[in-house]
Amino acid sequence: MNNPELEQSTQIAFFASSPKIMVEELEKVEIKSENFDSQMACLQYFSYILSWDIVNARFFYYKYQRLVELELIGKEMTKFLKLVFENKHSELIKGCDKLCEILNTIPVYKKWSNELKSRVADHLKNLVENNFTSISAARLSQYGGQPQDKAFVKIEEREHREIELDGEVDTKYGEQVKFIKSYLTHNSFTQIIYIKSKMQQKEVDETLEEVKTIKAITPKEIKKIVKPQFEANPELFYPTKVFDKFGFTRCKCPKCGAYFWRHTDKKITCGDSNCEGKYSFIGVGTGKGAKGNKITYADAWNGFKKSLTSARVPCTAIDRYPVVARWRNDVDYVAAGIYCFQPFCVTGEMDPPANPLICPQFCVRFNDLDNIGLTGRHYSGFIMLGIQTFNYPEKYVFFKEECVEFNYRWLTEELEINPDDITFIEDVWAGGGNLGPSVEYFVNGLEVGNMVFMQYKYFHDGSYEELPIKIIDTGIGLERIPWLINGSPTSYHDVFAGAFAYLSEKLQVQYSNEVWKAFGPYSCLLNVDEIENVDKTWEYISTQIGYDVPTIKKEIEQLKDMYIILDHTRTVMMVVTDGSLPSNVGGGSNIRNIIRRVFAVLKKNSWWEKLGMDGLLQLFQEHKNDLAKLYGPFGEYKSFDLIIKQEYERWAKTDDDKKVKLEKLLKQKNNQLSIDDWIFAMSTHGIPADTISQISKLPIPGNLYAELADRAARITKAPEAILYNTVHLPETVNLYYQTPKDGKFNAKIVTIFSNVQQQNLPNIVILNQSAFYPFGGGQDYDQGWLTIQGERHFVNNVQKVGKVVLHILDKPLSDPIDTYVNQEILAEIDLDRRTILRNHHTATHIVFAACRRVLGPHVWQNGAHKSVNNAHLDITHFAPLTKEQEQNIENEVNKIILSARQINKGFMSKSDAEKEYGFRLYQGGIVPGNELRVVNIEGIDVEACCGTHCDSTSEVGWVRILKTQKLQDGVVRLYYVAGVKTIEVLNSEGEMINQLVKLWSISKNQLVEEGSKIFQEKKHYETAYNSIKAELIKSQMKYVIDGPNLKTIIQSNETNPTAYFSEIGKYIQQLKDSKKGLIFVADTFLYGAFGDGNFNVEELSKQIEEEGTQLKVNKQNKISVKDGKKCIQVNDVLTFSVLGKFNKNKVLKYLKDLQFALF
Repeated sequence: MNNPELEQSTQIAFFASSPKIMVEELEKVEIKSENFDSQMACLQYFSYILSWDIVNARFFYYKYQRLVELELIGKEMTKFLKLVFENKHSELIKGCDKLCEILNTIPVYKKWSNELKSRVADHLKNLVENNFTSISAARLSQYGGQPQDKAFVKIEEREHREIELDGEVDTKYGEQVKFIKSYLTHNSFTQIIYIKSKMQQKEVDETLEEVKTIKAITPKEIKKIVKPQFEANPELFYPTKVFDKFGFTRCKCPKCGAYFWRHTDKKITCGDSNCEGKYSFIGVGTGKGAKGNKITYADAWNGFKKSLTSARVPCTAIDRYPVVARWRNDVDYVAAGIYCFQPFCVTGEMDPPANPLICPQFCVRFNDLDNIGLTGRHYSGFIMLGIQTFNYPEKYVFFKEECVEFNYRWLTEELEINPDDITFIEDVWAGGGNLGPSVEYFVNGLEVGNMVFMQYKYFHDGSYEELPIKIIDTGIGLERIPWLINGSPTSYHDVFAGAFAYLSEKLQVQYSNEVWKAFGPYSCLLNVDEIENVDKTWEYISTQIGYDVPTIKKEIEQLKDMYIILDHTRTVMMVVTDGSLPSNVGGGSNIRNIIRRVFAVLKKNSWWEKLGMDGLLQLFQEHKNDLAKLYGPFGEYKSFDLIIKQEYERWAKTDDDKKVKLEKLLKQKNNQLSIDDWIFAMSTHGIPADTISQISKLPIPGNLYAELADRAARITKAPEAILYNTVHLPETVNLYYQTPKDGKFNAKIVTIFSNVQQQNLPNIVILNQSAFYPFGGGQDYDQGWLTIQGERHFVNNVQKVGKVVLHILDKPLSDPIDTYVNQEILAEIDLDRRTILRNHHTATHIVFAACRRVLGPHVWQNGAHKSVNNAHLDITHFAPLTKEQEQNIENEVNKIILSARQINKGFMSKSDAEKEYGFRLYQGGIVPGNELRVVNIEGIDVEACCGTHCDSTSEVGWVRILKTQKLQDGVVRLYYVAGVKTIEVLNSEGEMINQLVKLWSISKNQLVEEGSKIFQEKKHYETAYNSIKAELIKSQMKYVIDGPNLKTIIQSNETNPTAYFSEIGKYIQQLKDSKKGLIFVADTFLYGAFGDGNFNVEELSKQIEEEGTQLKVNKQNKISVKDGKKCIQVNDVLTFSVLGKFNKNKVLKYLKDLQFALF
């Protein structure tokens, strides 16, 4: 290499993934500096492939896709890798040959083409030996290769392999080897990001940004990979010393095989209810409860808080976070306490609110819906008592040993539980991208809590790496504590105290406490995720408690349904009041599923007549009253009742179209639906499970919701593409907040980048300081000019990469890059453009505040964009906006503007800002760091926001709402303009009015009246015209059916085939009876109808299609025809339409050649 620095970096890249290859050859590599990042990425990518580390090769591609695909060799590697992963064995040899052809043209790769061929041959041989493929041995022998370790190549079963540095490499490159770990840990690629090219925009952008996703390994799968390693080394992964200290010994459960710790030899199994066979606390209580000292739901939290805040290392109790996780972009809801602190507290980019801390966090999970009401312990919404501790490299708080000690003391001292009743089970936990050993603890068959020790970060492909910050995440189900202590038949008795009493009285449900007391201890056996034969389980329970199965089911069924209603309504109440809406997409679909399940259960049991809408709404209030003992009183949520009423109306009026789609699916499947069919109907057609069950008369599969949750866990957001490396550059000093109204500034050039999106032209300027606002916060970038060496250059794009601002010029610089470094420049900003963007951005805050005032507190920002043409705001709302609502919002916006409210902008510590303003700050998500830029429109709106803003609302001028539309279920978009753009719109509207007044020779006051007349007349003439068209088609069809020709051409003057779609169906049976057909030929479409269905539409399309164009063909072989009120289906016929550009004369000639007669 000519460049020693590049040489070392490239060697490091290879040593990191494949140290045994390419060492000598790399010294000869010559890489052009401007392409260094992409070429280095391809080299590392190839090293994974050559060492057959296919999993990590795939992961590397996802992470650095943009760099890899800049090079031809990288693209070809990806094609090859895809063949391997998709198991396209028959194409793999051909793909390898093609890749090797390119390898042979590049010196650094040439030597390894034969090595790659050998790898492929070995791979395919092993597949043959293991019956993975049918490729013949003869074909393999022609390709060559050596036998390979079978365990190394089994498809989809590879586990992450630790990087091993060969001793020879260590000796030869001692300093480089030391640097490798640093390179991998800090990874210079992580701050190289892809600059998105500006899309050509319509007048208003009516699309919702698509989030790219990729297939990911599930938490269950990663746990399975690492658990054997953890079990084999308990002293490395588990807190064995504290167990010894308190007299616990390690043994293996004879039932499940798990390793656990016990206090007495009398404890034979691990303590899990599946191994114990039942709960042993029901009817007798535990600890202080067994002594007659029962506790409430609130008492359980208060006792926990007392114990942990007075521990040897005291914890701080904090308030709960909202259950809607607006500070995260990867999940919708909080499913565990640690979710509140991921990702930035976990990575160290942000401080937690306290350390260590405890929190009664409300969480939601939708994978156990099938168990709710039956097992006594499952919920869709529950309170997790969390202990979170963050151990930094420079600051240790406490970890495994202390955590077990504090939990143990809470159990034995506060709850007075006998140590002999406690067992600790070794396990592994994974979730939210983090992984680590965990210790679950059980008391008398009930899992009380789980202490998770986060030590690793894992990736979507199953690889993982050490976390620099070691974290404790203890989760304890608060609902289980009073149940365990009091010994109630189910936990629902203690949790839904007031709500249960209210609902029982309203529904007048009769149930037997005796049956429930007998059944309760064995309810643990009915977890649908773990039962192999549910009927045998019921029979077993029957023999144990002395009641026959029908009696047990009869006695528990209605109470189980009541518990489902109580659980689901509480979850809906918490999620909706925290700012989410039921919908057909995302997390909102889970909320819609459970509220509709409530409606279905009420209907099934004939309870709706007893409860009604008013009673249901009061039930939500009862939940608030119960939870107020923990969280304090709930504020008024004025749109809540309307949301629930609308959901009920939607559920009650099942969409006819959805019914048709489901009935079609049922017919195809002979009225038997697989789990895939259920999920397809729910996700694709938007049909709730209870509606599918109601229409199909099939029971909802027991594992349906668990399967839905598992599939959702397999999808994650794709890593962001990358392009420019700025990690080595100093941070650009930000001037746009300091002097937002100054149009000029001086700066020095730090460096010039070549633009990889514009043939590597040197037109990207990095300055030491800049007042140009880069794209961010949904606001478009500034434009302006840089005067460099006396020449004025236009800045047409500004982006931020890491901490560096990139100024992209409209043309390249002409001199060598080095001559510009440290040069003084003069910068000028287009202040007219900035003013428009600033007004649109400020207007967005005001429009959002007005929407909340007019529509209700359920409105949250779901996205926004501010351009020079207009701005739009996406809000959460359950229905399209009416014209009246649009007008009310616009009026409210302009009232706020006229009030001339002060707009304060400045930085605050994150903790202070959250305490003062709450989580409403995070309308546009959250950014890392312990400081927030807070924009406060006094008395109107407060948000954490970047971007440029006015100093007073009066500067916005005036806002005009252009239009609104429903983007998707639960999301509405508002388009608007502000300031000078409003003047342009008002002028345009005024000019339109003036033109109409002049055209119709009337006054402005007469416009509405005259317009109404014109449209009424237009409607009348259209009706008459359609009647004439129908008569014409009738005459044409009579000629065709009664005439001598079997095939007829009719030339049409219509501009679209709508009339034929509407009318031809009436005559299709006659065409079938007479075995005749016809085609209407117009300038822009063809429409045909044939009674025998044998005409070749595809060949017609092929013959007439113009070069470079593509025709759109639609055809049907059966038609539904209305006969009075009946709908008759005619089969084995053909109707079709062909739309697009074609030569009409060519069509006529082709049809005449097929013996068609011209009408």
